[in-house]
Amino acid sequence: MIATHRVMDEDGLPIGCMVDNKFYTDYQLIKNIEYIDNLSVTEGGMVCPQKELPEEDYGRMVNETAFAGLTAENPFVRDVQGELSGWKNDRSHKVLQLEGARQIGKTTELKKFAYSNYYYTILVDLSDEKLRSLFLDVVDNGCSPLEMEKYCRKAQLPHFKNNGSTILIIDEIQISSKIYNSIRKLHDELACDIIVTGSYLGRILGDKSFFLPAGTVSYACMFPMSFREFCRAFGCEGMLDTVDLYGADEDEKYGRLAALYDCYIKIGGYPEVVKRFKETKNIQECYAVIKKLLSTFKDESRNYFKTAREVEVFEHVYREALKEMCSEKKGTGKNIVDVITSLTKSHTELIVNKNEVANVVIWLRYAGVLGTCSLAANGDMRDIIPDRRIYFCDCGLASYLAANSLEDETALRGMISETFVYNELHRLFKEPYSKRRVLEDEVCFSTYNEYELDFMVADRSRIVYGIEVKSKGGDCRSLKVYIDKHFIDKGIVAKPTKGRCGDVISAIPIYAVGCRFPYDGSGGK
Repeated sequence: MIATHRVMDEDGLPIGCMVDNKFYTDYQLIKNIEYIDNLSVTEGGMVCPQKELPEEDYGRMVNETAFAGLTAENPFVRDVQGELSGWKNDRSHKVLQLEGARQIGKTTELKKFAYSNYYYTILVDLSDEKLRSLFLDVVDNGCSPLEMEKYCRKAQLPHFKNNGSTILIIDEIQISSKIYNSIRKLHDELACDIIVTGSYLGRILGDKSFFLPAGTVSYACMFPMSFREFCRAFGCEGMLDTVDLYGADEDEKYGRLAALYDCYIKIGGYPEVVKRFKETKNIQECYAVIKKLLSTFKDESRNYFKTAREVEVFEHVYREALKEMCSEKKGTGKNIVDVITSLTKSHTELIVNKNEVANVVIWLRYAGVLGTCSLAANGDMRDIIPDRRIYFCDCGLASYLAANSLEDETALRGMISETFVYNELHRLFKEPYSKRRVLEDEVCFSTYNEYELDFMVADRSRIVYGIEVKSKGGDCRSLKVYIDKHFIDKGIVAKPTKGRCGDVISAIPIYAVGCRFPYDGSGGK
């Protein structure tokens, strides 16, 4: 092996070498010096090239190379980068906890952010047993900068710089309650920026061994790619943001966006799935990726169930959830756990109880597979009853499962359309507060007598919107009743259409229902 460059830190001091296009610290090189043909170690313990090597800055050689590799492999520009930059630029920022489901790109986006904004990146992947053991030593010994220096040497990283040019990222933090409980100590002892993340962070809420570090942590949430991000990947974000919502633009624009929407509701927003579609334009190829994602998710989930019975119930629950989503008998006011329990008993040979189903439903929610929608009773957004409807958190997952489970095309199309709208609206409530366009805490649906409204949302001006989702034509009786009763201020029909502006009820293209809220029409054209 041959060293090709001497790598210098931000102070111009040598910290390692590039060997066969990979960075090695001096500490690593000294331990393995016999394998590097053109390096030796002085009596004073310093790495010495046999002849002068060209010098390269660590930030340019390592960070830029790593960033270029990540963007080549994962080219999508995600909205979370803006949230991460906002957090970094907030002078009073705390430890950031980035939450989100498995395989949506959290670690990739954090690496992109770190390599493009910091000089040193310390990534601690707690799923790696060796790294977890080394970092537990840091926690056990007080989280001091000295302990971080010891960790960096053992983990084959450059020297620890205890300042704002360094970022510490702890991934899969839900694996260790001891490390999670040290967040406040790490924040107090270290001057570097800190982000923690994981795929199943919801599980810590019910685990008494985890202590929430109130006052020390700020939160951000990441999702599969939104429709806006999807359009961005195909060069159509500007079109989505500016197309007239009420039909006054060229047919070509509506057609292009409608085609992207038809694709998105089939494959969803998991980055690997979108990447496969861009490469192959083949839906079945995408479903092969989704099948693999589900298999991985199921294997990992089994590790968290307490009994073999819950493992057996697991797959039946989300399939029955799918059937419930396609059912026309909604708005019953029953808790979703009661409904799924009843369906599981009716459609399988399993003898299940409510607690077993509840544990699986809760787990699927924590894992970001299922989301729940609350009920605004009798059209009153002040009278909210939680967990009265269920949705998959990605259209691709729902479409893939439905393709293997359902035959009713009309019910399937209606379910996927509602799934899309739910997820696009749900994201609005997870935006940073300063940018949030909605009031309250969550999107809800509503019932009043025999009438049912798919969704209700209020904007920051306290204008209440009632939203009806249509996969094709249909009347708007519920919207009319809700307007007559003054439950809502404006009625919106979201469907595959160019849009149409009305006095109190308007139609908009369904693909604009989230990104263009609160529906001002031209998008500022």
